[in-house]
Amino acid sequence: MKESKLNPFDAELLVMIRDITKREPAVEEQNDGYEITVNNWGCSTREIDAMKNVVAGRAGGRLKDTVVTDTGIVFQMAYDPTEYPEQIRTRLVDPDATAGTRYCRTLLEVDAIQVRRDNVDDLLRFTGGGTMTTPRTPDGRAVYSFADGNGIFIDAPESWFIVREPNGRMIARPERDFNREFEPKGIHTVGNYDGQPARPSITEITDLFNKLFGTNIASRCRKIEEEFNEYKQAVRAAMPTFDDPAQMNAVVDELADLNAVIFHTAAILGISQRDLLGMAYDKVKGRQADPMYKRTHPHEKKNNGCGDCANFTNEDINGNGYCEAFKSEQSCGIFRCQEYKPKN
Repeated sequence: MKESKLNPFDAELLVMIRDITKREPAVEEQNDGYEITVNNWGCSTREIDAMKNVVAGRAGGRLKDTVVTDTGIVFQMAYDPTEYPEQIRTRLVDPDATAGTRYCRTLLEVDAIQVRRDNVDDLLRFTGGGTMTTPRTPDGRAVYSFADGNGIFIDAPESWFIVREPNGRMIARPERDFNREFEPKGIHTVGNYDGQPARPSITEITDLFNKLFGTNIASRCRKIEEEFNEYKQAVRAAMPTFDDPAQMNAVVDELADLNAVIFHTAAILGISQRDLLGMAYDKVKGRQADPMYKRTHPHEKKNNGCGDCANFTNEDINGNGYCEAFKSEQSCGIFRCQEYKPKN
């Protein structure tokens, strides 16, 4: 890729010309400047003059000359010679992804780099060139500007992450959003069980589960049922007060086991837990307006748990009532406790 001396101002000028003329400008760089050529086929003299005036007003003294031919308008531009003290600029070169760190989301890996004032050289390598603008105020926030690969300049504030997607396109993400979805590939953080850091990456967890438990969906389904039954037993033991620390620890422990099998099953199917949660959220939101939204099978109301217990009285429309066995208010649950008595 040929090095380019164009800066963000030049890119914005090209975008402006494209928006006004609805035509794609052609750029030819030379040693002492560059030329912008716009097809003027079908344009009236008035339209051509208006285009010349707009570019002249935008470019100012950097517009050296304008030449009108039978096929186009050629704007002869000078490069911006100014080096601003608050900017670190480089010529555009091929982006080097190795300047960043490999990050992974569930079943998705990307290269990314965080915008900081102390890693400008790596930022320039990663994006293939850009401009770091540092404010002169003590509490100001630096901004790094770079081309996304399609000629559009993106501003990434300090602490944001620049992400190279699998298709090569680069985007900027806030630090909080990025950390919610990604983690450094193969990097652990805190340790507590084998002398090794304890927070393995999603990829490592999936690989370990595949190795130990296989990838058969039917086998994983049987394991889900087994773990769910163990979870129900822990919940029954903690009922009805759910205030015994030891019993609640058992509930959480069994929930973790159940969640692990669900996670592994989703990974085998190529779906992240985040995606599963989004699918469920969509159905919940949709069913607020349409109870049958994305419902593929009818739900039958079953009489079990507290709602089918003789000790449960004064039940209201929301399933709340009074338990004669525990002498306390209860909500209609799906689990039967040790005091369950069937209604006549």
